[in-house]
Amino acid sequence: MDKHYTHKTGGRTCASEVSFDIVDGIVHNVVFTGGCRGNTQGVAALAEGMKAEDVITRLKGIDCHGGNSCPNELATAVEACLAGACA
Repeated sequence: MDKHYTHKTGGRTCASEVSFDIVDGIVHNVVFTGGCRGNTQGVAALAEGMKAEDVITRLKGIDCHGGNSCPNELATAVEACLAGACA
């Protein structure tokens, strides 16, 4: 499965969107638009080369702003992509 996905963030997050590729079940090229630059670059670097399922497991539910965060949005987007929502 080779897919590219751009996800508009929901809830209260600093980033307005996150995009990434999933190639053979591995996450690549994570880019956040907006957000705290150091944090989003750090999350993107940590997710690079990780299995999509592991991104979901590790990042889903991380709270920053009232129950949501940029890492949680990435997990939500990867989960949606695996469920067939990838463009």
